[in-house]
Amino acid sequence: MTTDMEQLLQESMEQLAAVTTAPAGLVGRARRRLRRRRLAMISAAAGAAAAITAVAVATATGAGSPASTVSRAQTTAYVISRVENALAGENFVIQGRASGIMSGSVHGHRYRYSGGATDSWSFGMRNRMEEFTGRNCGHVDSNGWCTHRGGSVRYLADGTALIRGKLVSAYITYYDHRYSLSPLGHYQLKPCSKTAQLALGGPAVSVPNWPALIKTMLRCNRATVTGHARIGNVPVIVISGSIDIPLPKGYGRSVRETRVRVGYTLYVDAKTYLPVRAYGSTKTYGGAGGPTISSYVTNVRWLSPTPANRAKALVTIPHGYTQWTGSPGNQ
Repeated sequence: MTTDMEQLLQESMEQLAAVTTAPAGLVGRARRRLRRRRLAMISAAAGAAAAITAVAVATATGAGSPASTVSRAQTTAYVISRVENALAGENFVIQGRASGIMSGSVHGHRYRYSGGATDSWSFGMRNRMEEFTGRNCGHVDSNGWCTHRGGSVRYLADGTALIRGKLVSAYITYYDHRYSLSPLGHYQLKPCSKTAQLALGGPAVSVPNWPALIKTMLRCNRATVTGHARIGNVPVIVISGSIDIPLPKGYGRSVRETRVRVGYTLYVDAKTYLPVRAYGSTKTYGGAGGPTISSYVTNVRWLSPTPANRAKALVTIPHGYTQWTGSPGNQ
């Protein structure tokens, strides 16, 4: 198991403990450590398989017979090929809006936590992600702690910024008016790595060049066409896959579980073959602690690459903010 993956799971376990034993501000700080590694997509990797939105999926019939298995494999190969071609030819600004739920049990106490929305924009290597506090948290103080007063507000931003004409990685915490910068490409997901596969369990459109990542991951994750559905008035094809691997022993002991399972579902427009919705879930299980669950639904829009839309894929540092001089990951 790679060091990146161990770091990822360790921080996920820390966040789980934060959710269940401390005020929500600590949850935010645990999230930030994940964001700094471009692994925000699984900011609650201690969880899995909650319900997606109410979309009726008509699954394929005849499962189990050799003929139907061959037919399903041919259908999957054809659909994935069409999706790959659509993603390769795209020249859009991609907008994603995700919502997530975490639930589980710690020390015998059940919990359920609904996070704030996550908005993302991506255009080539440019990307911007903004996380909001959510209604339960409301406004936050200068330490990032929830006040439970007022409505949802911007909590943090992560992505790329243009600084003196150069594209760099940027990270902003709105509650304390600070930002940090780091070289572009310092945090990357290697396609088909276990870390990248785990990332499919979280919010989509949160990394640079998301279409390239999805195009590669569809092949290495043995994705399968599992049915058809409608999202609004749009007919979609449903593509699903999963990964199930052991937890690192130390982290497994801390949560009294032995394995982690990630599931993902991609809903692609039946005409354009571009994704319009992504669902990711993560689950730890196999021990005495009781399964922990997180899931995210991301609605995806493909926008014209106008100057105004391209600008949305860049992080803008507000006037008067102070640059963090320590390690970016500790901001």
